[in-house]
Amino acid sequence: MIKLFVFDLGNVILPFEHRQIGAKLYERSRDRKNLTPQRVFDVLFDMEEGLINRYEEGLMSSSEFFEDLKSRFELDMDLEAFKDIWNPIFREDEDVKQAILYLKEKGYPLFLLSNTNELHFSYIMEKYPIVHVFDEWILSFEVGAKKPEERIFRTIFEKMDIRAEEVFYIDDIPPYVEAARALGIDGMIFRDAEQLWDAANSKAGATQARALRSS
Repeated sequence: MIKLFVFDLGNVILPFEHRQIGAKLYERSRDRKNLTPQRVFDVLFDMEEGLINRYEEGLMSSSEFFEDLKSRFELDMDLEAFKDIWNPIFREDEDVKQAILYLKEKGYPLFLLSNTNELHFSYIMEKYPIVHVFDEWILSFEVGAKKPEERIFRTIFEKMDIRAEEVFYIDDIPPYVEAARALGIDGMIFRDAEQLWDAANSKAGATQARALRSS
């Protein structure tokens, strides 16, 4: 029986579009002749070597991250101007939000488990109250590990005395769901809110879920 629901954040609860960051930083660079928007994006967000990885692992502060980018790309801006480009990339999925609130009303503990960084999560805490519904936040920059590393998933069991088979994990990235399953955690590769409601029907009681969804 499932006793805990664990949600990814980006592109599950909050869809986002971050390619605009590369384009906007490129426009503020003094070195545009040697850069392209795609090059800026790749240097930042490459899955293996992107500068964001150390930041999201908590290995550098927000100011250190910004100063590195400012120097590397010769950016003509201060930290506040950078935040105006870096942060407003999210939107809220209302149907997913309602599914989360339904599970909360049913009495299920809810955890958030996310590869994220201090600037983004500080912004999200202020702008999107849904994150405050969660009982625990497991954030890569605080844990010091990113998905799909085992360490970040094992933090679930440090936060709650629970067996792996009693946890249900929702993430849009298949290798992250597979990493959770390797530890015995049940999981779902998120596609859309309809699929999430189906999981709520299955895991938390079909009658109540369907009734709330239809209301």
